[in-house]
Amino acid sequence: MKVEIFFIKVQKTFHILKEEGFKTLISRIKTKANIRSRSTSIQPDSFSDHIITESKAIFIGKILSKEKIQSKIVSLLADSKIRIAFSHDNYLENVGGLQLKIADEQLAVNRSGKGYLHIFPYGAGLSLVEFNEDSVIGINLNGEWVGYTHPQILTNFLLERSSELNVDGLSIHQLMGFDLGFIEKVIEISRSPKVIFWLHDFFSLCPGYLLLRNDLEFCGAPDVRSNACSLCVYGERRLKHIEKFISFFSYENIEVFSPSEFALNLWEKAFPIKRIASTVCPHASLEYHEPSPNAPKNSAIKVAFVGFPVHHKGWETWLKLTDKFGSDPRYEFILISETRRPSRNFKNVSVSVTKEARNRMVEVLIDRNIDVAFLWSICPETFSFTLYESLAAGCTILTNRNSGNIQAYIREHSDVGLILENENALMTVFGGNDLADYLAKSNKDGRKSARIVLNNGC
Repeated sequence: MKVEIFFIKVQKTFHILKEEGFKTLISRIKTKANIRSRSTSIQPDSFSDHIITESKAIFIGKILSKEKIQSKIVSLLADSKIRIAFSHDNYLENVGGLQLKIADEQLAVNRSGKGYLHIFPYGAGLSLVEFNEDSVIGINLNGEWVGYTHPQILTNFLLERSSELNVDGLSIHQLMGFDLGFIEKVIEISRSPKVIFWLHDFFSLCPGYLLLRNDLEFCGAPDVRSNACSLCVYGERRLKHIEKFISFFSYENIEVFSPSEFALNLWEKAFPIKRIASTVCPHASLEYHEPSPNAPKNSAIKVAFVGFPVHHKGWETWLKLTDKFGSDPRYEFILISETRRPSRNFKNVSVSVTKEARNRMVEVLIDRNIDVAFLWSICPETFSFTLYESLAAGCTILTNRNSGNIQAYIREHSDVGLILENENALMTVFGGNDLADYLAKSNKDGRKSARIVLNNGC
């Protein structure tokens, strides 16, 4: 492995020297260093937009002993079947699409009379890890916090109680910060039940789970030994990373669940092992209402950036757009997000979607009479709750060709939005009357809105 990584580095170096020269090579080295220093600000899309860092988190707190764990969860093991779930953080405390999906799954499992044991690593970084005696994991049970413990303590407890374990399935939502050996051990202790592996992102293809080459542009998940991959900051790590997942998927009971056809097609094309069992299971669907009559339109077109204002959501493009057209009386720009970004070019409207307030974003979009939802993700979305929220509110979607399931949905439903080639095309649309004309045409029979129907089973 080290030899292959060394030759990848050599290949990359000679390619740059031959094609672009010594100065470019030095510039690339500096750029790579800068990208690594920025990596703490790169945030996952379809599951959460809170910062995950590469630095090791220092745990300060109380560790549950095996006896304490037994006192808290032993009744569950004796009285019901259980589902064991894994993700990179505590879904009870963090907000994002993945966390909401886990909350939905937990409620559905509990309503069916089963228990739900959720496990996450403390202070997950951007990579797979190897657990040691100091590693810490967190435990939730049926939507309630249990506490922190060491991985070995939990597996020893589960092993001792294995005769009482009645695990009818495992759900893997995110493996950042986990040791795959730990996951495999829990599977074995559970007597190898069916394992559902969710494609909330593309971490199983690359540690650069957004599939952005050097965190800048969509790469398409090329072959791990390709020159394109070797030129990326994630290239040398990807080789070892994907080999671990190849080994992990040797388990026969793993089935891949994808929230969209687009995500599954991309993953199946890029993952080395073929013919793995798979199912497309959308997180939600839309039930459309009868179109509502159009209100007189004498005001500016209201354009909203919906969701977290981060790089991979197209934030830099939004800033360019609002800088150019922020004073144009034809438009009103609004950031609708949990996070505020002060600017004279757009307004801020705060909103937080939680499991207790699932429709809050839809309500705000309707209350603010938003005409256009700016969903300019530069990475391939596997689902996008903001797409469904925006459509449910009757918004027209503006996106680009690299936005994954967003653009895939619009290709199938061409009357709900526009897919633009690049930023230049975006500026052209706003510079002329194209947007106003499109809105008039698409809403000529009334504004469409819908109800979001959550899907908790396939």
